Amino acid sequence: MKKLAYSPHYKEKIVKLRKYLDFHFGTQVRRKVFKEIDERIHLLQRFESMGISIREVYDIDCNYFCVYVAKNYVFYRVDSDTVYIVNIYNEREDFMQKMFGIELVKDDE
Repeated sequence: MKKLAYSPHYKEKIVKLRKYLDFHFGTQVRRKVFKEIDERIHLLQRFESMGISIREVYDIDCNYFCVYVAKNYVFYRVDSDTVYIVNIYNEREDFMQKMFGIELVKDDE
């Protein structure tokens, strides 16, 4: 089974997510959300290709994959013996802009 490693960006975002969920929804909701995220990430150790390929879906030259869990997108890459969790973005965040500098065109423009 592959090891899991987490980027500093992911760790920072998780701390912010914890505080946000505790403040707005309480400890019980935060525990449920974190359980879902943790379970999905640990599944990646055995099923590393369960996420979508950013290269294939968005035609971006990178080796990232993404899984959607608990209203968040978790980005990761797979090395020979490690699943490296790169970052996590809430579904309301513009992850394309933040990760790749790409602004999506809106329908009303």
